[in-house]
Amino acid sequence: MYVKIRKDGAVGLGRGSEGIAEITLGYGEAHMVAAALEKLAQTARSYKQSYVKTTDVGSGNKIDFERTPDGALIVSGDGHSYSCTEEEVREVAEVLRHLPPVQALPSSDYAQKVQPQDGFCVAVKSGGKSLRLKLHESALLKTAIITSIDSRFYQENIVIGKRRIGVQRTSDLKWELSVDDDKIKFTAYEIESLVNGLHNGTLDVLMDLVKSMGSDKIADIRIKSVIQRIEQDATKILEQEKRARGIVRSLTRSAEKILGPGSDADARTKEFIDMCKFVYSTVEPAFDEPLFNLFTAVYVSAGGSA
Repeated sequence: MYVKIRKDGAVGLGRGSEGIAEITLGYGEAHMVAAALEKLAQTARSYKQSYVKTTDVGSGNKIDFERTPDGALIVSGDGHSYSCTEEEVREVAEVLRHLPPVQALPSSDYAQKVQPQDGFCVAVKSGGKSLRLKLHESALLKTAIITSIDSRFYQENIVIGKRRIGVQRTSDLKWELSVDDDKIKFTAYEIESLVNGLHNGTLDVLMDLVKSMGSDKIADIRIKSVIQRIEQDATKILEQEKRARGIVRSLTRSAEKILGPGSDADARTKEFIDMCKFVYSTVEPAFDEPLFNLFTAVYVSAGGSA
């Protein structure tokens, strides 16, 4: 089996697989899974143990370790099962015990968090020009650029209310980003750093909010109050949307993952970006702007800092 640390910081286990078709666990869970694998290798026939994940990575909530009556070793999770040798199980356990430290994405000269003003909290800069973005715009722009990297030509206009954000790739080496009539050009060399900057800028704004919740005895009350506001305001906004109940449920669950305990900064950021993608791709466009305004009020105004 292979062991990898993914770009999102989670750990993947696979065998003859690629992409996200693998068993996934949180980086901090590696030692627990290593112990379970070591015990599996040491145990005789007819043994089964399940490890319940403490993070929300992957599509399932547990990993199963089994030695069948005929002695076969099987590791299963997230809809995937791998048959392994005893030696292989021990090797994977050893690798998991000695994973290298996760390096934060490098800082970027092209995008970073700025002092929130009127909801704008991330700035994209290049060649003396600057574009100001709101938090959801940073998330959607990062998504669009990542999609454009796997292309020869790409053009998208992200329209939310009166704001129009353009992403255009006209050649292998050139990108142009725009907000309304303001435009900035990037080269292929600069674009990866821009993606990292958008991710880190979004992360920094969210972590300002998380830190503002505190860690005292009433922190849980503060978090629940914010989540309740999202649920109530989203319900009002989506009053005329037929799928309102399901959408509100999804937004509330995301808020719990973003604000609640047990997730690292990258996991919170990924959840926020996924939530923005969900709204933009799934909800009727008429509701995009009021929902994203709610996100700005909750995730930026309540916790933004310099």
